[in-house]
Amino acid sequence: MFIKLGTKLYNHAKRAYPILADGTAIIPPKIKFSLKNPYILETIPDKKLEELKLFEGKKLKTVCRILDNDNYIQILNRYKKLCSQSKGFSEAELQILYKKAFPNIKVPTDINYDAFIFLNNLPPNIGSKFDAHGLAKFSVTDQLKQLNTLLTKGINKNKPFYTAPLSTRSDVGAGIGTGGGHAYRDGSFIIVGDKSKLISENGIKHVIVNDAYYNIIDDLKQKFPNINFVRADKAVEYFSKL
Repeated sequence: MFIKLGTKLYNHAKRAYPILADGTAIIPPKIKFSLKNPYILETIPDKKLEELKLFEGKKLKTVCRILDNDNYIQILNRYKKLCSQSKGFSEAELQILYKKAFPNIKVPTDINYDAFIFLNNLPPNIGSKFDAHGLAKFSVTDQLKQLNTLLTKGINKNKPFYTAPLSTRSDVGAGIGTGGGHAYRDGSFIIVGDKSKLISENGIKHVIVNDAYYNIIDDLKQKFPNINFVRADKAVEYFSKL
């Protein structure tokens, strides 16, 4: 008998919970779908892992019903479209984030050094595989607004959008107009594409968060679950593993 993926996944997830004498499992009503759950992870074919990341943190029962649906592909495509049209942070939410990032109200001047320092240790043979763009213009607070717009609306293809490797040999800098040969590192964020793919063609995959906004990384992850956010002081290890 053929068992659909959603049903199989739910049955495996139940194994993590106590079984009563009548054979039923005590499952929390609000259990979430998570690829960090080993019972869920072992059920999913490797080829589906990437597409199912979209459902991270959603209700398990809902995800399982979608997986069992005969129109699963159409539902998935609609959901991908909705995710790509994320509303992002409202102006009120941005003001809350500013207060969380800078509890002393005034934005300090001795910030955004970590990316500049730590990414110097990213080998060019690794960094050159990642297309990047540093949000280094305007003020530190404006840079959060810029990031919010980019992650919400995507790249404006009607305007010039310049990218450079995340790191490369210094002798190629003059050719791409970034001085050091790599994307700018002195801003609050560096947006990065997927490995060996251009941001302009395949979108943003990773965001390096500089030290100005370490306090709000969890908020960014929650608002944009399809983006990988990484601290600047952890970026070398992160991209080296990729």
